[in-house]
Amino acid sequence: MRVLVARCSIGYSGRLTTRLASGDRIVIFKDDGSVCVHGPKGFKPINYMSGPTVLEEAAGLITIRRPATGETLMIEIEDVIADSTHALEDNASLEREGRELELHALLERSPDLIEEGIEVLEREHITDVGPVDFICKDTEGRIVLVEVKRVKAVAAAVEQVVRYREHVEQDATFAGARAIVLAPEFAPQARNLAERRNVECVTLDVAALYAGTEPDPQLF
Repeated sequence: MRVLVARCSIGYSGRLTTRLASGDRIVIFKDDGSVCVHGPKGFKPINYMSGPTVLEEAAGLITIRRPATGETLMIEIEDVIADSTHALEDNASLEREGRELELHALLERSPDLIEEGIEVLEREHITDVGPVDFICKDTEGRIVLVEVKRVKAVAAAVEQVVRYREHVEQDATFAGARAIVLAPEFAPQARNLAERRNVECVTLDVAALYAGTEPDPQLF
């Protein structure tokens, strides 16, 4: 992994065209080809590119291209503050604790509580943008990504599963994937965003799940 700290400006061309003026940034180049650009504040990247990518570097310009989509990220370096590479190894998987872990285990044993006839293919599927709670297959053979919330789902949960869908669809195997947020209740903003982003909101009776009964999830 390479970590570059530099004053730079950034241009992006792809689904839209953006320009980020000069500023101090942290650029992380991961071994799988993904690139994340962070500013001095906040936890979210201000730019990112999922791997695999092709990187070209010359005369103060770093160009990252993603052949699968034609996206391009151009980083114009003005001043290098630090530039280092590190050999990292991490084979651990994220483990959920407490009630959320228990909820996931119950849903894995009773996937019909997500949707009738659905089949769980994988739990905690790790991606560069976070772990997908469940990757499933519906009765028509389509891949379904499921984000589970133990409490009220807000708009961030919808944005989260949209990011997962955009990421996994880079692999043709996942083309046309459905996205579901499963939660006991939904904030109005979450439902409005879900409708715009083609995400399904499924209401789950958590109490009934823990009691061992099978409620009828309502799809909105």
